[in-house]
Amino acid sequence: MNLAAPAPSSAAALQVSLRGVGRRFAAPGGGTRTVLAGVDLDIREGEIVALLGPSGCGKSTLLRLVGGLDAPDEGSVALGRRPVAAVDQRCAVAFQEPRLLPWRTIERNVRLGLPHGTEREAGRARVAELLRLVQLDAAAGLRPRQVSGGMAQRASLARALARNPGVLLLDEPFGALDALTRLTMQDLLLDIHRAEPATVLLVTHDVDEALALADRVVLLGADPARPDAGAGIRALVEIPGERPRDRADSRLADLRAELLEGLGVPSHHRVAV
Repeated sequence: MNLAAPAPSSAAALQVSLRGVGRRFAAPGGGTRTVLAGVDLDIREGEIVALLGPSGCGKSTLLRLVGGLDAPDEGSVALGRRPVAAVDQRCAVAFQEPRLLPWRTIERNVRLGLPHGTEREAGRARVAELLRLVQLDAAAGLRPRQVSGGMAQRASLARALARNPGVLLLDEPFGALDALTRLTMQDLLLDIHRAEPATVLLVTHDVDEALALADRVVLLGADPARPDAGAGIRALVEIPGERPRDRADSRLADLRAELLEGLGVPSHHRVAV
């Protein structure tokens, strides 16, 4: 896609630090269920980190803890040098569903992401800049029902970027898209990251997506010997090569097999990339 980057306007990317993080929830039959336990992780400024793991292992919970949408029962979360104690305005979130307001145009949906108190002209310029970045400037006056799923997700990304976040949290943002649109959106995310290099934490179930986008992949899961103790970090994998990567790179094929094994996928399903 290779979009031309606009003049830098994003806030400084922030380091994310988690120390001894644990989270429990009420169990249906009474008592509690431990989802996360003893999570220690440092995410570098401007890094893209992907969270992989089986369903229910706490990937989205961890994302919510970083953004202050939830609070840990043990441990601490910090952005830069400041602890996260409530919903943190230094973070922005994009979910699997675009969650656009159907009665507002694409442009006005993106405007919702602007910080409170943004001056009218500055806000208009920022929204126009983002719509160009995600290739939606021609669709600015349309409503969500008039655009495709991929276009709606691009609007969701633009809205998340509107506040110039230091940390961008992505919870399976491309999971509902068809395969071709998903590949296009992955390339677009890399273009966006080059133009506005926030720290990115990405939840995905797609190993190939993690290998294409991330600097490192965090594999979450429970210890098989203690499945009720909660999920922790089972592996932390560095991805070789600069982005955009050749998806046919043999090194990625080897890592793909390693990650699929860590996810418990049978060997006959671990085909080459």
